[in-house]
Amino acid sequence: MQDAETVLSVIRERGRRGLPLERLYRQLFNKKLFLLAYGRIYSNQGAMTPGVTRETVDGMSLAKIDRIIEALRSESYRWSPARRVYIVRRVALGCISCSAGRNLEECFWI
Repeated sequence: MQDAETVLSVIRERGRRGLPLERLYRQLFNKKLFLLAYGRIYSNQGAMTPGVTRETVDGMSLAKIDRIIEALRSESYRWSPARRVYIVRRVALGCISCSAGRNLEECFWI
């Protein structure tokens, strides 16, 4: 498995050039990619806001990341629903998902 930084740089470069991505799903088996995503999410101000399942990003652990990866590998992972909350600011409607979902979503946005 390649280093997470290398994978992300290849994905960024292919995106800049407008090239398609193949075999992207298996990149989600990379534990370092989850750790990188967790580092980005953890520093956010809203990271301690509980989601639908009442868990926060603070409750993430290596064991939980391993369970998510195994569920993805066996194709049994199910996204948790998002809870819609009206937030008083410029963006009127925000979605708060569970912490596992946030981490998985952040893998796509790194």
